[in-house]
Amino acid sequence: MPLPFWPRPHYLVIPDIVVPEVLPGRGQVDGLQDADHSGHHIPDERSHSLPLQSQPAPGGSDITTDSPREIMTVNRQRTESPTYIGRTYYIGGDTTIDERSARSYTPSRTGGLSDMEEKILELCGSFKLPPKSTRQILMETFMQYCYPWMPTLSQSELHQGSDKFQSLLLMQSMFVAASRISPGPGVESYGSSEQFYQRAKALFWAGHENNPLTVIKAITMLHWYNPDGPAYVSYDASEFWLKTGVGLAYQIGLHKEPPQGPHRAIRRRIWWSLAVRDSLISVSHGRPRAINMDDCETSPPCLDDFPESRAQGELFIPYVEICCLLGDLVECCSRRRMCSTQRLHVETVLFRWTRTLPSNLRLSPKQPHTQTYDLLAHNFNARQLHVPYLICLIILARPTAASGEVSPVPVLAASFVAGIYEYFLARDQVKFLSPVFTNFCLVASIVLLSVRPFPDLWEAIQPDLEVMQKCLNELSKRWRSAIGASKALQKAIDIRKSHLPGEGSSLTKPTSAQLALLEGFSVDLCRIWPIYEPQIALQRSDNAAQRIIDIQGNPGEEFTPISDQTTAAMADVGFATEAEQDLMNLDFGGIGEWFMNDWDMTGFR
Repeated sequence: MPLPFWPRPHYLVIPDIVVPEVLPGRGQVDGLQDADHSGHHIPDERSHSLPLQSQPAPGGSDITTDSPREIMTVNRQRTESPTYIGRTYYIGGDTTIDERSARSYTPSRTGGLSDMEEKILELCGSFKLPPKSTRQILMETFMQYCYPWMPTLSQSELHQGSDKFQSLLLMQSMFVAASRISPGPGVESYGSSEQFYQRAKALFWAGHENNPLTVIKAITMLHWYNPDGPAYVSYDASEFWLKTGVGLAYQIGLHKEPPQGPHRAIRRRIWWSLAVRDSLISVSHGRPRAINMDDCETSPPCLDDFPESRAQGELFIPYVEICCLLGDLVECCSRRRMCSTQRLHVETVLFRWTRTLPSNLRLSPKQPHTQTYDLLAHNFNARQLHVPYLICLIILARPTAASGEVSPVPVLAASFVAGIYEYFLARDQVKFLSPVFTNFCLVASIVLLSVRPFPDLWEAIQPDLEVMQKCLNELSKRWRSAIGASKALQKAIDIRKSHLPGEGSSLTKPTSAQLALLEGFSVDLCRIWPIYEPQIALQRSDNAAQRIIDIQGNPGEEFTPISDQTTAAMADVGFATEAEQDLMNLDFGGIGEWFMNDWDMTGFR
């Protein structure tokens, strides 16, 4: 069975991508390029400038511009775009398919929008834009809270700003994401996130935008709308838009390594933005991913993909790695199968991940003079980045129901998650979190409940549970999925409280190898750490007592990488490693089966 884990070997071949010639009178075709239309407007008999004047919006809001003279040029011309066709992979022999000949016919639709489509868009308000000042606020919000996790805008678009976007669909979609994250009074006075969404959706279904790469960019922004949780079937949910975007990405060959050129970086960033969102939605919903990484030949993101901002690349690269690894873990849990080689690979990646982060993204780097891990000043993006890492530890280290033991690693990791969420809550930043943080919050909370058999631990985790409940309440104000998660957590707490501390359970102490996966985390983020006193060193300073994780054993100890399996069949990192581990199934309403499989939740039924 091939390893499903990221990263994988990649190949730099794109077969049968044929760029059609420029059509007479239609302008240049750039289906494999980004959305920089600034150099090639394609006018036709229906293209015209729409004055953005004050008009009443649905629901009573007036959408205006700063000046009635402000004009946006709307490009309505539909062009052909080169597509990816990979039939040569399974048709062998001497006979090949001439894909250029196979494309030598006109598509079913070659013109612009019909009069009816234009009227529908006008009725939907798709041509309405807020004033310049409000657009600027929305752009700044998007760049601060959304763009770091989905860098899908090209360098030219970043320099232009929202005022000069050549795609109305892209602009309205960006307004959707920004208004969903931060619907301030100044924005809501001109349009709600629902209104922005309806405008963008109408543009999408009307085919207003002719560049498929731009359409995919817009789709990654429409993911943020997500009006309902996974409990309901929805044609507006992030999962729906994700699979639409992935389908388009396959059509234009984003899963293949792009050739060198000015659009190589943006194509790769868009693909990996889709892959990350695919993994996170799978984690949240417990459903299969849309992307099979075995079919992906696009190499992992690198700093060369971020010529405009090295800092952006330093954040996005580890984000892609840890989220794809989390998706792989959930996939193994759903399939109830993980071989020892796969487990070892995951542990190796996790061990390396925290140690290769840039210093500005580490939560508590080691101080050279004191050898302590001092918690750095609050970095919102860095703390968000570490949450999926801790969720990986929770999933990988969960004990079997038959073991009768409570493993320390998932409990400690869950307490670290609660510590991070507490900072979000104190700084009023919960409202800026994406929907997946609802699921992260629920997973960590459920793990904390497993310490009910131990009175000291049960008492110690009560503040953590209170923090998580408050965070779910805050998240529910924006994401409806948090409503169900909050109710599920409260029910689980009530059931757990009704049971007396269990008998026959044992609390194991963390080994040095297990602690190595938590090295670098200041235990100021973990309330329950003092209970594991043998592994704690207290070091006082003039300002405060600083507790640090003390790794017992050889300080020069190195983790055995997967490449050394020829000499070491299995690296002992403190977790059970069986040749073929079948994961047990245990249903629990309110959380995906992938998490409850093999987890000791006695008393929850």
